[in-house]
Amino acid sequence: MNIKITGSGSYIPANRIANAHFKDHLFLDESGSPFPQPASVIEKFKAITGIEERRYADKNQVASDLAFLAGQRAIEDAAIDPETLDYIIVAHNYGDVPYAKIQSDTVPSLATRVKKKLMIRNPKCVAYDPTIRLSRME
Repeated sequence: MNIKITGSGSYIPANRIANAHFKDHLFLDESGSPFPQPASVIEKFKAITGIEERRYADKNQVASDLAFLAGQRAIEDAAIDPETLDYIIVAHNYGDVPYAKIQSDTVPSLATRVKKKLMIRNPKCVAYDPTIRLSRME
């Protein structure tokens, strides 16, 4: 089996939220009591993680939309016909969750949704979301 990556693509949403945005938020300690100085929580978070801002998708976008945009860029980068793809694999942790909703939508698979958004009709192009299974030998 010969496998090679001929192109790559990514999509990073334009909506930036800096750490300062959270200065007026309520942060609780392990006992449920508010921290007296929320700014110290933000500073500590940055010191530990290095994260200074977050990126948010537009309110009308879900995970499969972001994967589609990244896939589109990968196809352009590889300069290939999308109908020649063998696989579309989308790794995610929670499926499509519309803005202001709590229900995850994972059926059909996100990879299948990406295949449809890319308008790929080739039935031999397999689209799937991998599952991670952990087990322990005793």
